[in-house]
Amino acid sequence: MTDTIDRPNEPKTREPISTSSEWTFPLIEKYDEEIAKCAAEFGLDTYPNQVEVISAEQMMDAYSSVGMPVGYHHWSFGKQFLSTSKGYQRGQMGLAYEIVINSDPCIAYLMEENTLPMQALVIAHASYGHNSFFKGNYLFRTWTDASAIIDYLVFARNYVAECEERYGLDAVEEILDSGHALMNYGVDRYKRP
Repeated sequence: MTDTIDRPNEPKTREPISTSSEWTFPLIEKYDEEIAKCAAEFGLDTYPNQVEVISAEQMMDAYSSVGMPVGYHHWSFGKQFLSTSKGYQRGQMGLAYEIVINSDPCIAYLMEENTLPMQALVIAHASYGHNSFFKGNYLFRTWTDASAIIDYLVFARNYVAECEERYGLDAVEEILDSGHALMNYGVDRYKRP
């Protein structure tokens, strides 16, 4: 005779969401729902998530524009895309499993080549881990406005286009070239609080 003990805190056995490595959009949504429950249990505060599945070529395009979904036109983005594309095609570099944008909603780009388990890991990592960090980090809260970043990118793209019409392509390109040449050299004007 075996005694049975009611153990309310023990996890109940559940069927796995999937046993395949092939992903589908409904499976990604199901994993996202389950991961959201885990994130809530751990107290992660996140922006709403927007998950996009992209191709390798789209990922390389995102690399060339620093991951931003909207941008102005500049020859350096094409140069960066070609460099990344050649390195990837020659097997000299791999691509990230994801890119995540500090926006509200938080946009996570997942590679379509990822397996289903990798998609689930990436959603947990990017859509909840990075997202919670973006929303909760005091430096991000101080110096960025996640709800306005996409609108600002659209504004900047339109402003550059207006300047090209007003002052000419060459004049605007010269200014952008100068800015791009200096973009990796910041000035430490602001000290941490």
